[in-house]
Amino acid sequence: MKHNEWRYSIKAGFKSLGRHPLLSMAAITTLVLMLFLTSAFVAFSLNANHLSKIASQQPPIEISMSLSAEQADLDLIENYLIDSELVQMYEMRTPLENYEQFKNELGKEELWKGFDYETYIPHTINVRLNDPATGDEFKREVENLPAVHEVMMESHLMAFLDDVKQGTSRVGIIVFIILTLIATVVMANTVRIAALSRSREINIMKYIGATNKYIRIPFIVEGATIGMVGALLASLFASLLYNELVKKFSPDSLGSMTLGASRYALLPTGRITLILFLLNLLVGVTLCTVISAVSVRKYAKV
Repeated sequence: MKHNEWRYSIKAGFKSLGRHPLLSMAAITTLVLMLFLTSAFVAFSLNANHLSKIASQQPPIEISMSLSAEQADLDLIENYLIDSELVQMYEMRTPLENYEQFKNELGKEELWKGFDYETYIPHTINVRLNDPATGDEFKREVENLPAVHEVMMESHLMAFLDDVKQGTSRVGIIVFIILTLIATVVMANTVRIAALSRSREINIMKYIGATNKYIRIPFIVEGATIGMVGALLASLFASLLYNELVKKFSPDSLGSMTLGASRYALLPTGRITLILFLLNLLVGVTLCTVISAVSVRKYAKV
């Protein structure tokens, strides 16, 4: 196609949006709803993964050594923790450190006079894992090491956090598929009506030798424009809503009584906005362009 033919086809595509404004609005509205809900699931899923990762590390797994554990036993388990790919970090505490912590937490230091902590308080190790789903595997491996008395972990919490991440992904995929089907039907009807309204014009162009590409491009431009507008609006609405949620649940708004709230803050708005914008633009433009290209081939019979 020549340059002026491309220019005319693209111009005709933009004009076509104004021929059926209500239909175009219906297509854009459906697409905005689809991408907005998809954005909500994406934002929720990203924050669920972020928060579950932090939460899974907050109540650390505590390894309690036997009272008879020797330095060789401590060195062995420390070497295991250093080499293990499951471990993010660990902290080994001596009987004296545990004793001082008990005194500080319970108070009334006079009750502890003459207490032989070396006889009753063991070495302990606090461990944080990279992935909460590996908690059971880690526990089995550690319990097989010598001089390990007990491995205490919040297994139910870790399993719940892992289920939340997987469940969010599944629901998001199902909702995305359903909304995509709805958007496909609406876009196909939009192209169908546009093609029928221009059937006489299309037939004339065929008779004078217009190529199939020349006839299809206006419909494809129309679909791509609807996809871009829908993506921009959905990203805008989703970002505004997310920004309000970030403000509402920020550590400052929750108050100073929330211990460690900053660790559980939602992901920053700028990061989420960029991800949603790129995702919506890719999905919206690609989906509408493909549907338009396929539908015009059927309804315009080119």
